[in-house]
Amino acid sequence: MSGYEVLVDGERSGAGEWQVEWEDRDRGLARLVSDRGSESVLVEGAGSEWFVTIRGRRIPVQVQTWRERLRAEAETASQAHSGPTTVKATLPGLVVVVAVAVGDEVDEGSPLLTIEAMKMQNEVRAPRAGRVTEVSVLSGQAVATGATLLRLE
Repeated sequence: MSGYEVLVDGERSGAGEWQVEWEDRDRGLARLVSDRGSESVLVEGAGSEWFVTIRGRRIPVQVQTWRERLRAEAETASQAHSGPTTVKATLPGLVVVVAVAVGDEVDEGSPLLTIEAMKMQNEVRAPRAGRVTEVSVLSGQAVATGATLLRLE
């Protein structure tokens, strides 16, 4: 996948750690292989919009060219420095920890909350510095992909 950036649920995937070995390319059957092991996957899609099914979970995957990635990074950088920002769930799961409250000041990269999905805890970090103006979830609450978690100003 040289020259492409792979985003899984909107986040960089660390795809460089994994190699794809096609078992039946026409049917979309492959294995993801790394030094940590391998996983069978089903790959479906076209263009930049793809889905990978792994362990029964169908995950949206966006493939971007180098130019598309630079454009997206520039857009994100310009949004990060102006106006309110809505932080949304990038995967479905259970909110296990809410680390901030309304009025808290956070730095870019500060932990905001933790979502458990498939027995793995995923920390959601602040995309930019700001003040928390709304917390839309509680610990123990299930969230879907795209659900609003909180807002920063």
